[in-house]
Formats: sequence, structure tokens, C-alpha cells
Amino acid sequence: MTSPGPAPTPTRQPRHLDVVFGLTALVSFGTWFYGFGVLVDALADDGIGEAVSGPTYGAMLLLGGIGSLLAGRVLDRRGGRRVFALGAPVVAIGTLLTVWAGSAGRPWAFAVAAALTGGVVGALGYYSLLHATIVALYPQDRTRAVTVNTLWGAFASPVFLPAMGLVVERWSWQAAVLAANVAVVVAFVVVALVLPPDVTTAAAPEPESPSEVGSWRRLVPLLVVAAGGGAATAVLLLYQVPAMVDAGLALGVASGLAGVRGAAQVAGRLPLPALVRRVGTGPTMVGSLALVAVAALLLTAAGQLPIAIAFVVVGGLAVGALTTVENLFVPDVLATTTIGAALGAISVARGIGGALGPTLAGLATAQSGTRDLALVAVAVVAVATAVVVAAITRGHPATRAVRPDHG
Repeated sequence: MTSPGPAPTPTRQPRHLDVVFGLTALVSFGTWFYGFGVLVDALADDGIGEAVSGPTYGAMLLLGGIGSLLAGRVLDRRGGRRVFALGAPVVAIGTLLTVWAGSAGRPWAFAVAAALTGGVVGALGYYSLLHATIVALYPQDRTRAVTVNTLWGAFASPVFLPAMGLVVERWSWQAAVLAANVAVVVAFVVVALVLPPDVTTAAAPEPESPSEVGSWRRLVPLLVVAAGGGAATAVLLLYQVPAMVDAGLALGVASGLAGVRGAAQVAGRLPLPALVRRVGTGPTMVGSLALVAVAALLLTAAGQLPIAIAFVVVGGLAVGALTTVENLFVPDVLATTTIGAALGAISVARGIGGALGPTLAGLATAQSGTRDLALVAVAVVAVATAVVVAAITRGHPATRAVRPDHG
């Protein structure tokens, strides 16, 4: 008597998992990645200035990138339930320590607790681990399921920025942090409950080492681009609310406008297929970085409502386009199937840029007394990065050509 074979893999991710994974991305990005900027001025009032909050945000991004690699290894070997089940209490304890340290006037204890807590949220709740889980569960539906997940994530900014701004205005930054992280803990618990116990990616082939992916002559400029783009966008997102408040807008208005800017990222992604078909990934990426520079300069004068609205539109288009087209640009440059390790290296470079940018911006703001210097630096970095992309594009015709999988 023959034993039954393995059950067939479902071809489509169920709708309830679309919702669970989507809500997890929504609350994870909204709480720390976007929401931290709402807290900056309130933290300063409690003695936690930008010389601390800027490096804290940068360290959080870096730890989130490193943590996602570690969490991915656990997913490979043990399955996703253990990852999320462990993450929920860690985030809960870290949140309490963050609030206690900030309330007790211990800036560096706050920095450590917030960076670690936000890093765990980023490692588990951002796209890297969620998408690895989706691919492991429903490989035949990965394109649709991953796309749906990113659309949920796109609404993190419009939902959480105004909500956290309102809580800070009416109550305190502590209340905003506690309420937002309760949502994260609940999301992680729900994911741990709905995932089957044996979901791993152990059968997937190990990625090639970075040295096996093309030549370093092609990879190194991409690392520079990733670091520059990561630094510029991290500072732009961190300072969008406090810079508008500095320029004269009320916190509630600034948070609401920043939330709309987040929603505008969807508009930045919608025309990309047609744009890439027309001009290629390289020119599209150059244009996206140029828009980041324009958005940073608009933010320095965003106390006037028309300029603030212009920032919302330009900044939304810029960030939405840049964070998407980069994933098309890199394979065009490397033109290789052994892309996994290269993308991993680029992710680390982006994380380093995301850590250094806010750290240097916070120190510059603390010394100069204004955020304008940091925002002008963002524009300079974005333009310099666009110049590197243009140079790469000139040497790689595929970045200007149309390939069928772009459509």
C-alpha cells in the first residue's frame, strides 16, 4: 500500500492572510518608520533632543536590516510562527522600557530601548520577512500577494501620521507610542496564530555569495546609490513633520499633510510600468532622485500652505517611485540570475545610509539650530546619487531598454 504524497501547495493566498499580512505591514511601518518623526518635537520638550533622536532613528533602521537577516534564518529553519511569537513580547517589553526611559529623563536609555524596539518591529514587520513568508506559503501567487501587501503598507503613512499627531497633541508622546505598539503586538500575535507550524523556506536554494554576482565594478556603484538614496529618503521622512511645524504649521496640520504625502506614494508607483517602457529604469530612477531633491528644498519653506501641498505631491511621487524602480534598476545593471546576494548587499548599504543620514542630520540640527541645513544636504545627496545613476545608465544599455518582464 503506497503512502499518500504531500498535499498540493495552494495556488492562491487566502484573503484572510492578505488582510493579516497587510495589517502587519501597515502598523509596523506606521509606528516607527513613519510615526517616529511625529514624536521629535515632543521628545525634545522632555529633554531628548535631536542629537539623540536622530541617531536613534538611524540605529533603528540599521538594526531592522540586520534583524531581518537573522529573522529570515529562523524562518528558513524553524518557520514563521516562532519568529512572530517571540517578537510580540519583545516589542511589548521594549515599548514599556522606551516610555519609562523617556519619561524618566534618561535620553540614552531611551535611545537604546527605542532603537532595539523599532529594530525588532522593522525586522519582523517590514517587507523583507513578510514577503519571504508569503513566498514560502504561496510561491505560485507571490506576485499578486506581494503586490497586495505593498499596497497595504503604502497607507501606513496616511493612517498613522495624523493619528499619532492627534494623540501627541491631546495627550502625550508616551500615549502615542503605547497605543501604536499595542497594534504591532496584536498584529504579531495574530500572524503567529494563523501561520501553519511548518512553514519554512529551508528547501529554497542558498543565495550565491556577493563575489559570485557579476563584478565589483558593477556592484560597488549600486551600493553607493543604495546608501545615498537610503540616507536622503530617511531624513526626508524623519523631518517632514517637524520641518513643517518649524516653518509655521500646527502639528495636526503637518501630520495630516505628511499622511497625504504617504498616500501620494501610490500615485508615484502607478505610472511606473508605462514610464519604464518609454524611457527605461535608469532615467526613471534619475528622475525619482531629482524629485527627492526638489521635495527636500520645498520642505524648507513648507510653512506656506501652497508650498506644503507642493511638497506633499512631489515628495509622494518621489518616494513612491524611487523605492519601487530601484528593484527594477538593479537587475538591469547586473543582468544575472544570481541576484539574491547582490540584493542583500544593496539592502545592507541602504540600511547604512538610512542610519547615517538621520544621525548626521540630528547632529547638524543640534549644532545649527535649524533643520534647513540637513534638508539642503538631502537635496545635495539626492542629486549626487542621481549623477551616479546616470553614469551607470550610460554604461548599461539594459537600463534604457524595455524588457518584457517590465510590463
